[in-house]
Formats: sequence, structure tokens, C-alpha cells
Amino acid sequence: MAKKYLILIIFSAIVAILVFGLLILKPSKKEMVEDPVLRKIKTQGKIVVGTDATYPPMESIDEKGNFVGLDIDIAKEIASDLKVQIEFKNIPWETLISFEPLQKGEVDMLISAITITPERAEKVAFSDPYLNAGQVIVTTVEKLGEIKGVGDLANKKVGVQINTTSENEAKKYTNSVIAFDDYVKAKEALLKGEIDAIVIDYPAGLGLVSKEPNLKIVGEPFTQEFYGIAVRKDATEFLKEINKTIRRLKMEGKIEALIQNWFSK
Repeated sequence: MAKKYLILIIFSAIVAILVFGLLILKPSKKEMVEDPVLRKIKTQGKIVVGTDATYPPMESIDEKGNFVGLDIDIAKEIASDLKVQIEFKNIPWETLISFEPLQKGEVDMLISAITITPERAEKVAFSDPYLNAGQVIVTTVEKLGEIKGVGDLANKKVGVQINTTSENEAKKYTNSVIAFDDYVKAKEALLKGEIDAIVIDYPAGLGLVSKEPNLKIVGEPFTQEFYGIAVRKDATEFLKEINKTIRRLKMEGKIEALIQNWFSK
């Protein structure tokens, strides 16, 4: 009888050890990352960020070849909070706004002064808005007297960047909209007198006129628009991490500090 009890005790102990071992080896739900994008970022220890670096002070490349700007600083904060490295890819706007680099997995997120719109939100998931950036008119000092608002654009040649909300807005006020690949080319055309004005997001407008004494912003923004960070729709956990960083930066006053820093240059 005692022998049977001993065997039963030994058997129970073995079962208990096996069960305990399985519990240790089985990963907890908290450790499992179901989001494929966040899982890739955690595995590689790096976020790959797409941006069109032709849009100061939001994003550009300095004389040393470094990516700089307000958007760049926000992206670095996200990487820091996730404790991973960051890599930037310079993508032309027309390719970037097709969202193909994002959908193909060539980049993990897009931050490039992207205005949140219902049409774009059908293709990608957007973060919380991090900046309100309405449209403004930029023109030359010589034309300030004849261009005082959107009502004066009717018979003017207006430059925009192709496939932007600026292009959509400009078409409401004139039939002579000239679309450029980027605003660097639009600025050159304006300074040469080939166009009369540019319609552009307010932050980028500030960057456009900051080092050009012959260019001025006309009045106040005539629309209200919000920038957001774009990710794939299945990147739900990654999006939550991005929003955590945006909310922290807002609470700490760092978004406002970045605006003051970059817009005053």
C-alpha cells in the first residue's frame, strides 16, 4: 500500500514539474506582438521612416547630408520611446503619397507634412494630429498690392506641389494652376516671374519665405488642416505607440517648442 502511495506521489510530482515547465516556456500574451509592423521593428531594432525631404522647416537635408526638420525630430522621439534605431528614406512626394512604399513594407511609417483627409484615410491609418497647418498664399513683394487674398487669384498663375491639398484648394480660385514636383521648383518659378503666387501649407510657407526677402506670406491661413503620421492599417499596435509619443510631446509642451525652434529659423 505504501509503495502505491509512493508511486502516486512521484507521478504527481512529475506532472507538476512538466506543467510548471510548460508555463515557463509558453510566452505570455503581453510578450506576443501580433502587429506585423511593430514585430518587425522590435526584431530588427530599427524603424524605417519615409519622408519627402524637400519641405523645410518640416523636413529637408542639410549641407552635411543629415535629415533635419520638425517632422524628423518627432520621428526620432518615436524611435527613442520604442528604444530602437531610426533610418530615413528620402521619397519623392508623388511616390510617397501613393502610399506604395508603406504598403510594400519598404518603410514602416510616413511622416512628411501629410494632411489627414478622408480619401487618404481609406488607404492608410493616421496618427493623432500633431500640427494644424492651414493653406496660405506666398507671393513676391512686388505683387503684394494686387494679391491680398484668395479672391485675387482668379486671373493669376498659381504654383503648387502636385497631388497635395494645396493643389485642390488652389483650383477652387483659379483655372491657372501649375503643378510642380516640389516647392523648390515652384519657388524658383515664382522668383523668375513665371507664376504669380504659390499656395502652400502654412509651416512650409514659413520655410519658403524665411531666406527669401523678396517673398512674403499674404495674410493668415485660409483653411484649417491637420498633419498626421501614416502607417499601414494592420499596424494597430505600432499606431498606439506613435500616439503615445505624440500625446507625451503635447503634454510636455515639446511640440510647441519644436514649432518655435523650426519656424523661427
